[in-house]
Amino acid sequence: MTAPFQSRFVALARQRSPLCVGIDPSRESLAEWGVADDADGLRLFCGRLVEASAALVAAVKPQVAFFERFGPEGLDILRRTVDRAREYGTLVILDAKRGDIASTATAYGEAFLGRDSAFGGDAMTVSAYLGFGSLDPILDVARAASAGVFVVVRSSNPEGTEVQSARLADGRSVAEYVADRVTSHNAGHEADGLGPIGAVVGATLGDETASLVARLPNALLLVPGIGAQGATVGDVRAHFGAHFPRVIPAISRGISRAGPDLAALRRRIERYVAEIRDAD
Repeated sequence: MTAPFQSRFVALARQRSPLCVGIDPSRESLAEWGVADDADGLRLFCGRLVEASAALVAAVKPQVAFFERFGPEGLDILRRTVDRAREYGTLVILDAKRGDIASTATAYGEAFLGRDSAFGGDAMTVSAYLGFGSLDPILDVARAASAGVFVVVRSSNPEGTEVQSARLADGRSVAEYVADRVTSHNAGHEADGLGPIGAVVGATLGDETASLVARLPNALLLVPGIGAQGATVGDVRAHFGAHFPRVIPAISRGISRAGPDLAALRRRIERYVAEIRDAD
């Protein structure tokens, strides 16, 4: 029987590093590498990032949209990227941010979650903004597949503040409400003190961070925004405080911009691995 995602992640993070390398083959990133904005360029970009990183880190995180823009060939490369990462024993978080209702939500879960699914993800990102309960079908698929789900609780993009910081009648912000729902759900399904639902919390929230993550005591914390978006590992350590051991630092452009040279990519990853280790 496959161990729950959170247990597999914690074990691998101890062995390697909790660093999660984002694979974001945008048009701009391919241009920075001097490769064509086509399937061949996509294949080279993804293959080299996996080769440079997979043996050093616990997880990689392909951004699904950058594969979808190439149509069926891009989706085939996504699946091959997942398979290649798995050859190194590395976990794959599919950054899809899906969210819908009923049978449609089930279909999203069945597409992305579990090693026997179409895309083979060990975990995926989701959005709760059709109502937290709308995620139940995806969570059911995740539980059956021993997969993980990361709910966007508070993102690092400025546009998210208007909705995520809005106040409900009980005084909680929308982000706090979503955090509380994650915690409540996890309480009934914990393994090693962590539930199957993780939270996406941006690295650039500053003083807001501490009180928000305190509401998520039994969740892994997927933290984008380090590197190109301005936050440092030191910033995350300072703002997440005692919750830093549950952080999955997710870095994309901050790593890929060292490419396309394989050795340079590996050195950049090793530098971040050392920073995270020293901060712990």
